[in-house]
Amino acid sequence: MKRKAMSRVVLCSMLAVSAYIFISHFFLIFLYLSPANPVKAAMNPVIHQYTQDLWAQNWSLFAPEPLHNNTALLVKCKDDASKESQWYNINAGMLDSLHNEPLGPFVRLSRMHLTAIRYYQGFSDPTSELFRQKICGSDPDNTVCKRDDASSKTTKQMGTKMLKRLGSVACTQLTKSNKLQDVKFRVLFASVKPYSERMNQQWKPEISGFETEWLKFEQVAPLPFKLTSEEPAT
Repeated sequence: MKRKAMSRVVLCSMLAVSAYIFISHFFLIFLYLSPANPVKAAMNPVIHQYTQDLWAQNWSLFAPEPLHNNTALLVKCKDDASKESQWYNINAGMLDSLHNEPLGPFVRLSRMHLTAIRYYQGFSDPTSELFRQKICGSDPDNTVCKRDDASSKTTKQMGTKMLKRLGSVACTQLTKSNKLQDVKFRVLFASVKPYSERMNQQWKPEISGFETEWLKFEQVAPLPFKLTSEEPAT
């Protein structure tokens, strides 16, 4: 009888611990996914440590090498006196807002810079771009390789407009100036560490990118979050 009673106590204890872990886990996930509220604000350090540090998802969770590179979009502002600002990271604020509130408009807003960069380069579909690269590997003189076809030109015009408006919003937030004239972008690509190099402490990413010409500043409606960290990019 004593052995049965002990077994019941152990079983009840295990069930209680399991229930506590189960409820705590889903409570923290619920707060993480919920809109901004006082409870979430008070528990944000715990929520961040649990979701971002303990259960952070990265490339190794699903496949060895699903990503090819990480992208950063930097902006520079110029006023009517030709005074230029430093470079500022324009996608940091979008990603921070997404991490703080993963449900809602930030899911799409956080991808604006990636879409604008693709369009500015003359393509809208990454899969079609891979096909284009295969064509250019065997026929570099093809029209699509020079981006002289009508589709590429139209797409780049759209990308230029998207970047111009993003830069205008960012420079307005950053400088608080009403004398802005132009915005300029620097796009950086950093290669993702491959699975085969996961143990190599000496591995360093390959950095590549390009800069745009100066684009005319436009008066546009503000976005509901900061596009920059208000710190110069390094």
